[in-house]
Amino acid sequence: MERIYAIALLAAVIAVSGCTSTTSSDTGQFELLISDQQAAIDDFDYLNVEFSHANIFAVNNSSVNVQQVSLNNTSAVDLTQVRNLTAESLVNTTLPAGNYSKIELYSERINASVDGENVDVKIPPGKLMITKPFEVRPNETTSFVFDIQVVLRGNQQNNQGYILRPVTSESGVAGRDVEVERKRTRDRNRSMNQTEQPPTPNNSSQGQGQ
Repeated sequence: MERIYAIALLAAVIAVSGCTSTTSSDTGQFELLISDQQAAIDDFDYLNVEFSHANIFAVNNSSVNVQQVSLNNTSAVDLTQVRNLTAESLVNTTLPAGNYSKIELYSERINASVDGENVDVKIPPGKLMITKPFEVRPNETTSFVFDIQVVLRGNQQNNQGYILRPVTSESGVAGRDVEVERKRTRDRNRSMNQTEQPPTPNNSSQGQGQ
């Protein structure tokens, strides 16, 4: 099955409740890769997704701490432009070293076109969520692939719009659970600049992984 890869990497100040300053020995580099598994993506002229923020759930013994990271101005991805198992690195950031259990992604807006017409693409019910354990190791880089797919609601004769949903079975740490290749940044910039269209309203929400 052909897969389409695009990357949106976490880039912002991480708000960690109750934490003081950290040293290089207790943090690790983290990047979040956004991939799009083949489904209805071939219908689209473009499918631009802008993510607002991510919640990353850290597990410490019996407690869970949420690391919230802003993705504004760093994570607009045209899912039609990065194909054939490629991924694109935008930014690296740091997270406290340790074990993590879940990632939630929230979209700011979705801008999409099929056959020259704007189409409705939603994320029901407001966020994309994948529950899969991974570890951020001190002084190492952990790349997590968050796999999503766009699917048609209804059929071609009764098109009720499209939805984005996560695919848990195809997500995980790059190089261990899944394999990716890197795409040059300038290719992404060119593809994003060519589609300055009004945004499709997004009534976002939590998708269920497969």
